[in-house]
Amino acid sequence: MNVISLQNIEKSYGTRLLFKEVSMTFTTEKRLGLVGINGTGKSTFL
Repeated sequence: MNVISLQNIEKSYGTRLLFKEVSMTFTTEKRLGLVGINGTGKSTFL
């Protein structure tokens, strides 16, 4: 079962493009871990 579906999302910070045309689907059957050092945009991504 799909819980969240994102399609063609884009995020910029000022003039810096962080990501573009990202699509993903989150389901109840899978787990996702988002890891990275401080200041890399994990919270912004969420």
